[in-house]
Amino acid sequence: MRKSFALNTEPHVAEIGDELRFEFRPEVMADEFLDAYELVREAAASVAGGGENVSLEVVRDSNRAVKAFLAELMLPESAEQFVEVQLPPRIFAELLEWTLEVYGGGNRPPTSSNGSSAASRPPGSRGTGTSRSKGSTRATGR
Repeated sequence: MRKSFALNTEPHVAEIGDELRFEFRPEVMADEFLDAYELVREAAASVAGGGENVSLEVVRDSNRAVKAFLAELMLPESAEQFVEVQLPPRIFAELLEWTLEVYGGGNRPPTSSNGSSAASRPPGSRGTGTSRSKGSTRATGR
């Protein structure tokens, strides 16, 4: 049996507003990605562990870690531009979520098969179609 796997060759592009465009590397090796992401998780844990009493410096460190992580995944020209730009926190969060999807397996290269059928529903679960037994039925004897 033989199986072929495609690699992404075109950069992933994040467009923010009408003027900002950041290009991300087509592929990132697993260890490199996980090492960079570990710093983001540690920073997020510091923020979460502080509860309501978390210091602003801990939050800033977390934001810096996310920004450094994202820049690490970008092509050099985009990374240079990215470190200079100020963005709302929600944009950083959305970029982080998007990159996790892109590099974590959510996006397949365009040459891979997308013709796979969806997984079957678990036994006993309801389908989405209408049931003939729930529709109007003829009453007998009328």
